[in-house]
Amino acid sequence: MSNASPTTAVSTEPDVSEKGAGNVGDDRHADKYNDPRASFGWKAWATMIAIMVGGAVFALSSIYVRRTRLEETTRFWGSETITAIQLGDHVMLLPQEGADFDAVELTAFPGLGHLRRALLDERHYQWSSEEQAGVTDYCGEVEDPLCVRLEFSDPTLKRFDTARVDIELNSGMVGPSDQSRRVKVNDRVQPALKHQIGLLMRVKQKRYDRRD
Repeated sequence: MSNASPTTAVSTEPDVSEKGAGNVGDDRHADKYNDPRASFGWKAWATMIAIMVGGAVFALSSIYVRRTRLEETTRFWGSETITAIQLGDHVMLLPQEGADFDAVELTAFPGLGHLRRALLDERHYQWSSEEQAGVTDYCGEVEDPLCVRLEFSDPTLKRFDTARVDIELNSGMVGPSDQSRRVKVNDRVQPALKHQIGLLMRVKQKRYDRRD
């Protein structure tokens, strides 16, 4: 009888589980990349294009709605007055009939941009109220008028002549100081215009430098 102990054969082949584990470690998301169910067909492309086109249309529409419309206001005020309201770097608020306050320079006033746009945008007016008469005459006709004048000038670059705009705040009647025509702002703009200018009328200014 032989006393030789049985020997155990040791395999030199790598364990299948270890090999698999090594591959998974190299690329943990390979199953996602190779998933035959994942596809990007024409429907996906069409959806992406539709989203992009819709976004572009929405952006353009938003710009159009917010853009100041000047066609009717340019006809009413004239192109030079429109330019003065847009670019005037020296703006004065002056008292007229029924108003009692010191002249105020608005050049550095934070809300001046809103005041400019209120006068510039054609959607802020009731064009059916336009008349061939002046605001000064109107101030003499109504009871308890509250009339002011805005002056827009460009003393530094002198790109345009001084433009003067007359306003009766209680009604929202506005027009050029040459008294050739007048028109009312709409019911939404009138109280805002009166409130904003009313606040400015209470500002005291010791010195008024009148520059043309």
